Amino acid sequence: MNKGVKKYRMSGKKSSHRDAIITSLLIELIRAEKIKTTVNKGKIIKAEFDKLVTKTKLNNEASRRIVEAYFGSKQIVVNKLYKIVEEKLQDRNSGYTYSARTLPRKGDNADQMYVMIVNSEVKEKKSRLEKALDKREEVAEEKSVVGRLKKAVSSKSAKKETKKNKEKESK
Repeated sequence: MNKGVKKYRMSGKKSSHRDAIITSLLIELIRAEKIKTTVNKGKIIKAEFDKLVTKTKLNNEASRRIVEAYFGSKQIVVNKLYKIVEEKLQDRNSGYTYSARTLPRKGDNADQMYVMIVNSEVKEKKSRLEKALDKREEVAEEKSVVGRLKKAVSSKSAKKETKKNKEKESK
């Protein structure tokens, strides 16, 4: 029996490399509020993020030093973590992250998952097709009679505002 022997999910990596991976993934999770990673790394990130949020919620000098020491000299990440906790996670006791499995990675068929912070609104990226369709609708609207009328009205109101601003400045 291997009592007292700590088992890691990321076996085959040295401890310094493992710690660097975890820290970099946590920084990215805090920055983007959503990351896509392998299942094993995702489970580790969820546990570590929960520990960090619990320390952050204590909001005393000792806990702040522990969180700052975890991220080193990256003060921006610490500030954003405190902002996220203050705005989105203050009313929760646990379960600060949400995970969803996705399709396997193409290159090596590794299982993947999204790890997201709860209560965060992640901006969805539009595909090229959606961008092209939106642009086509905007151009069609500008060419239509209604679009030209809106443009004319907005340009007249803008001219009136600039005249009013010039009159105020001259007084």
